Amino acid sequence: MNKKRLNAYTIYLVMVGAEWLIYSVFSAVVYIYLAEQVTGDPFQLVFIYTVFTLTSILFEIPTGLVADVYSRRLSVIIGYVLIGLGALVEGGFQIYGLVLFAQVLWGIGHTFISGAQDAWIADEVGEEKVSQAYMQGSQVGQVAFLIGIPIGTALATISLQLPILLSGLLFFALAVFLTLVMPEEGFQRVPAERRESWGKVWTTFKESIHLVRGRAVLTAILVISVVYGLSAAGFDNLWTVFMLETQTFPSWGDFQPVVWFGFFNTLVTVLGLVGTELVRRRAKLTSQSVVVGILLVLTGLTAVCMAVFGLARNFWLAGAVFCLSMTFRTVCDPLFRIWINRNVESKVRATVMSIESQTFSLGQAVGGPIIGAIGTAVSLPVALVTTGLARLPVAVLYLRLILKGRNFSDT
Repeated sequence: MNKKRLNAYTIYLVMVGAEWLIYSVFSAVVYIYLAEQVTGDPFQLVFIYTVFTLTSILFEIPTGLVADVYSRRLSVIIGYVLIGLGALVEGGFQIYGLVLFAQVLWGIGHTFISGAQDAWIADEVGEEKVSQAYMQGSQVGQVAFLIGIPIGTALATISLQLPILLSGLLFFALAVFLTLVMPEEGFQRVPAERRESWGKVWTTFKESIHLVRGRAVLTAILVISVVYGLSAAGFDNLWTVFMLETQTFPSWGDFQPVVWFGFFNTLVTVLGLVGTELVRRRAKLTSQSVVVGILLVLTGLTAVCMAVFGLARNFWLAGAVFCLSMTFRTVCDPLFRIWINRNVESKVRATVMSIESQTFSLGQAVGGPIIGAIGTAVSLPVALVTTGLARLPVAVLYLRLILKGRNFSDT
């Protein structure tokens, strides 16, 4: 009897849904937990995220290479184990040094998953079906994230540590589940007698770099990832502070700001789910020109909403453009992965996707402090407007690719 009763497509949706659900439970309280029980120092709080980002940058390429040379399935499973361990360390000890160590575990675990997961499903279901898998996976994840928000909040009323510790255990459970049912039939593993250990690994890396350098569209993808990371890091770290310092919250209902933030995040998830479904149903995702055209429109709208948010002096306007900007970004994510997938050969897919993820992290690591410095030296509105303006060159780059009128695979 075949023990793998579920097909790869279904397993992918279950995996993504479970990941988003667990992360939602974790993220609902982690920032409050860190500020109240670990450290109240702003620099130390920012440094926690910096350690995660730098770890991701350092390990993104090596873990992606392992996934290409040895096993994408194994890479994903190892990633969830490390993330689960990181959550247990972070929630189990209110010691700053151990929390930093937990970020290292989180960062390494994230890199084991980031490129391997997308490459695995692409190999298992084929290029014709993978676009739909990415889109439906994003939708499932958004629904799961919605479910996780009230769960994490309810558990936090008992103890702030409880959702974090539960998340660690659930990540372990997900790793066990995948060990039992996750297939790997589309990936061509290098036979043991032909492996050249790290020599083969670095050969794969050099092939990936050569591929990127030889294809203008892949170079454009990496440039776009850097800019996306720079813009996102600044906006995501400053929007709550901006709302608290510049906006007058509605008095009716006597809701605390944290309730309004929860409402905005829930609304973003719902709108992202709807937007992704509309694109999945109505857009021809097998056409690269269509995908890039949608990315152009969404990137331009995101830039405008970010800039308007930084200039807003009305609570409802600020809330509306914030929700729209985050929704456009949510819909962009699976489309961007589809675009990458269409331009990368299977044998180096995980590595190229890992390089892309690394460039995004690099943008975050560099852009976050820069945008933060602008906020400190000038003002929060100027810093937030800058995050929006930073995306305009990306829109121009998308437009330039479209106007070339070429087959993107040959660009």
